[in-house]
Amino acid sequence: MLTHPHSISFFNMKKIITSLALVVSVAGAVQAQNRATTVGITVAYGRDRLLNNNQYTSVSHSAYQAGLTADLNVSEKVSFHPEVLYTMRYFDTSNDANLNRDINTIDVPLLARYHVGGLFLEAGPQVSVPIKAVDEDGNDVKSQVNSVILDYVVGVGYQLGHGPSLGVRYDGGASNVFKSNTATALGTGKFKSSSVFVVLAYSFGG
Repeated sequence: MLTHPHSISFFNMKKIITSLALVVSVAGAVQAQNRATTVGITVAYGRDRLLNNNQYTSVSHSAYQAGLTADLNVSEKVSFHPEVLYTMRYFDTSNDANLNRDINTIDVPLLARYHVGGLFLEAGPQVSVPIKAVDEDGNDVKSQVNSVILDYVVGVGYQLGHGPSLGVRYDGGASNVFKSNTATALGTGKFKSSSVFVVLAYSFGG
């Protein structure tokens, strides 16, 4: 039986259109995924303190952060957001200035972000490595500080496309900042940190 030439032409056209639609769809998905992967810079201002113990009564003090960020797409709404930060913290006490401590650390938060439009929620662990610790007179007291400090981070923010973002973040201590033993001048007990940061960032790429 002969097939009408117009039927063959229509059938082929349908296949071509379907194939083109599939290619465009895949290309769009790849492009969308690429747009979700960014790198950036960040700065933050915060207030931090140590949790009180039997000798140390902490007061809130300014803290500062700056560093690099990345945001890696996992799914339509979820991304992996690692950062490398240089952080300056100042732990002051209200009862004895000799117990004040200034600590600089390299912080590496490993965060998961959940996106709803421009709004994002974030949470995850943070590993901190102290690189400098001094007392009120500038004496080296790094031996009083644990070599690795573990924290947890939770926050919320808003991202404007792949440019600027603004957020608020809580950084809580999961392990002690200072060694908890009799050789530590700050006494014994809790030495976990508690910090709140306002974070301004800018992302590139995508």
